[in-house]
Amino acid sequence: MRSMNRGRVAVLLLVVGLVGLLVLPGVASGQEPWLDAGDAPTSWNNHGNAPMTAYPWLDPGSARFPVVSPAHHPGPPPPGGYGICHAAPICSHLGDGKSWEYDADLLDDDDGVTNIDPRNDIADRDGMDDGVEFPRAMPSCRVSYITVSGEVLTELNPSGVPAEQGFINAWFDWNRDGDWADTNLCACSADEWAVRDVQVKPGPFSLEIPVMACNPVSDTDPVWVRVTLSEESMAFLMAQYPAEEWMAGGMPPVHGWCIGEGETEDYYLEFEPEVEEEFVPEWGSVALLGSGLAGLAGYATLRWRTRE
Repeated sequence: MRSMNRGRVAVLLLVVGLVGLLVLPGVASGQEPWLDAGDAPTSWNNHGNAPMTAYPWLDPGSARFPVVSPAHHPGPPPPGGYGICHAAPICSHLGDGKSWEYDADLLDDDDGVTNIDPRNDIADRDGMDDGVEFPRAMPSCRVSYITVSGEVLTELNPSGVPAEQGFINAWFDWNRDGDWADTNLCACSADEWAVRDVQVKPGPFSLEIPVMACNPVSDTDPVWVRVTLSEESMAFLMAQYPAEEWMAGGMPPVHGWCIGEGETEDYYLEFEPEVEEEFVPEWGSVALLGSGLAGLAGYATLRWRTRE
């Protein structure tokens, strides 16, 4: 009996060693894709923590978004936590569906490429980020609306319990510093955890969700956004596994695994700049200026601002 146990242990160690080789930084896993992860840039990755850039005006290494899963990241946990990932075989989803990956920066991947390529500082490559529509502009300290669509599936999840609900959460990097961890920003005290536990019922859904925006420098600066659909609320997860990483769009090491049902989508959101347009009426036309002032004939130039 002891010799048989030793043999089993030897085989187990061999398998573990081979798996370890497969997930070394920079080595394609060769495994079937089985989880869903985000695709924002991160300098905490499976490629020797290769520095990635959050925005063109920041330095390499500025991207600190939580992206890689706890399944394969070597060494100590990332300082900002692991990325939210989903690993249920029958998953609720945002948009029309999802693509699976071995990890955010490890092959294999349903899209044929990894979500992020840390060594070449490339992100935003998930081919199924299709569940969120954003407005053309999100002026600072004003409420804008995002449209989130998808489906909460009612099939049995791996625990054998039918999905009863879903929860939508969203994070915006309002101060453009490469994470989603900041609070009390701008004059309106906006938080980067901008959408909190909006509940959706089973079946297809499409919701307009209000967001208080914050743009400290310019309303046209691009911003990284994370939107997550999960079967468990963030309030529940934070109660079960207390940690600040949840508040910043990530998962704490104490959780130790993906959160199951749902999907996470990351977006590099670029707003359309305002464009000043002119209209010059023909001679003899009438321009109305203000309230009650009429009859100004001749040439008048009217200007207004629109989005491209």
